[in-house]
Amino acid sequence: MSSAKSVKLSTKQQLLNIMENIMPKLDPRVRRTHQALQQALLDLIQDQPYETISIQAITDKADLNRATFYLHFNSKEELLAAALARHFEEVVARISQEAGNRPYWEDATSARIVFEHVAENSKLYKVLLGEKGLGYVMHSILHYMATFDEQALAQHVPQGATPIIPIPILAQQTAGSFFALAKWWLENEMPYTPAEMAEMLRQMCAVGVRGIIEGHYPFQE
Repeated sequence: MSSAKSVKLSTKQQLLNIMENIMPKLDPRVRRTHQALQQALLDLIQDQPYETISIQAITDKADLNRATFYLHFNSKEELLAAALARHFEEVVARISQEAGNRPYWEDATSARIVFEHVAENSKLYKVLLGEKGLGYVMHSILHYMATFDEQALAQHVPQGATPIIPIPILAQQTAGSFFALAKWWLENEMPYTPAEMAEMLRQMCAVGVRGIIEGHYPFQE
């Protein structure tokens, strides 16, 4: 019988599989149109309140027409969610290069990369995570994070074991915790570095999630 380690996917392949599940494959021409619209919206958010941005302003900024917008997106909320997913795709690619095949409760690299991404785009995330945060977009962010966490966590369950707390619930808890920490961090003008935030998150996960995944807490038979 093969060992649990031998059947695990490499980190690179694992992350590629996650991205295939979350990010649809697009025709290059469609992808360029999406990127133009997404960047236009992200640029406008830097200059004016999100709620005042019109579809016309987005298409003008992207040098496209309104009809083209509605061929690809139903609303600016859907466009923003897609723009954030593209950012996350870049973050996942960086994690695959730097984090190695290490669970986040042992190594804070992946969390540090995400906190650095939030810091680099702090103005945008202050809009998204603030009191007037957008429900549709926030749901998309949490879904993305939870999907990533769920597939990553599953790679570290001992072969044949079933955690007493289901992996999807652990993933939702982890994603929700990061969301709450990032929100607090931005609201308080980022008083700790991304590396410090990542290490604190790692230590909290080491106490709870690691114990469940590695069997320090009871497993279901």
